[in-house]
Amino acid sequence: SEMACLMCGYLALDFETTQKIHIAAHLHDIGKIGIPDAVLLKPDRLSNNEWDIMKKHPEIGADILSKSSRFEEIGQIILHHHERFDGTGYPFGNAGNSIPLGSRIIAVCDSIDAMASHRAYREALPLESCRREIEKNIGAMYDPRIAEAALNHWEELTAEYAS
Repeated sequence: SEMACLMCGYLALDFETTQKIHIAAHLHDIGKIGIPDAVLLKPDRLSNNEWDIMKKHPEIGADILSKSSRFEEIGQIILHHHERFDGTGYPFGNAGNSIPLGSRIIAVCDSIDAMASHRAYREALPLESCRREIEKNIGAMYDPRIAEAALNHWEELTAEYAS
């Protein structure tokens, strides 16, 4: 969520938009509470069936937040945070600007965090490898404007992972 706030600053977004994206970034994986522990906590690679179950977490999260009208926009950001800029993501295969801006920002930040963090099934990747993955996926996974902003501010954006 802090990385998402930094990104909002790099993109010169207004305070209200930044606050919504910051909250959505905090809550983007809330839907994982609806994923069975056998899938969520599995230390190995997921099977195709398990992966299909895991891919439901954005919809579960949006559904949880839909119970309050105050969280409608945040729920939409959460719903689309695994869409890809080229339209090959999930849950709907939306592309480009049809994906909410907050979702596109969270997609970049979440990817950096996932790659730069230790996981049960692999060690954290070096920041240079993470940077190359972001570069390689500009226009495919990531909105070019957002990915370029991340790359232009890489050291500040990834400072918490540098050690």
